[in-house]
Amino acid sequence: MKRKLVPDVVRSQELILVPEDTSVATVSKMMAEKNIGAVLVVNHGALIGIVTERDLNNKVLSKDIDPSSVEVGAVMTRNPDSLPPDADAVDALKLMHDKHYRHLPVTQGKRAVGIVSIRDLFKVAYEHMMTERAGA
Repeated sequence: MKRKLVPDVVRSQELILVPEDTSVATVSKMMAEKNIGAVLVVNHGALIGIVTERDLNNKVLSKDIDPSSVEVGAVMTRNPDSLPPDADAVDALKLMHDKHYRHLPVTQGKRAVGIVSIRDLFKVAYEHMMTERAGA
């Protein structure tokens, strides 16, 4: 069975979108409150970047930079790879594996419509393996 990113993997999620002038401190607090590992950065609705826990740690915190003095535009990954909602989950897993991503934006044209995490894909793989085990 081919599993599409939306709705088979990304079922329901509160998508957090921020402009690039949002402070790292604000984004870090949002991520902690929502228990998420990445936030998408947009400009007039168009995806322009992604900022992850790894970005916050490697580009701000580990360098003893004050998170309230840095905007996410300075630390985000610009023009991130993305996949459309009807992409196969295996395509997402391959791209994430090949490029060492833990989060991948889902876009419709230039508009961000979701984000898939390695945890989301792990859950689908686990459910598939458990179904196979039950059928054996």
